[in-house]
Amino acid sequence: MSHGKSRVARIRYNLEFSGYEAIVFIEEAAESFSYPSFVPAPLHAEYGWVMAQLASQARRKHRSANPRLRAPLKPLTATAQATEQPPLAA
Repeated sequence: MSHGKSRVARIRYNLEFSGYEAIVFIEEAAESFSYPSFVPAPLHAEYGWVMAQLASQARRKHRSANPRLRAPLKPLTATAQATEQPPLAA
């Protein structure tokens, strides 16, 4: 059973908690969800390992019956633009 494609974004090191944090996006069935993830690790931790742990944590949250902080993302739609300019104040 597939649980969607994941993409790790906005990764940064949090000095206060000594770990990496990121927003992970998971796309499944034409829907996209974002999950905050945190991995305790030293600053010199291997990049590939950190990325894999962040994505794995987000996938576990996605499969969970109670994912807590889940943000469903809706695709952007074009909004109608005004065709005429508003009157200028005199």
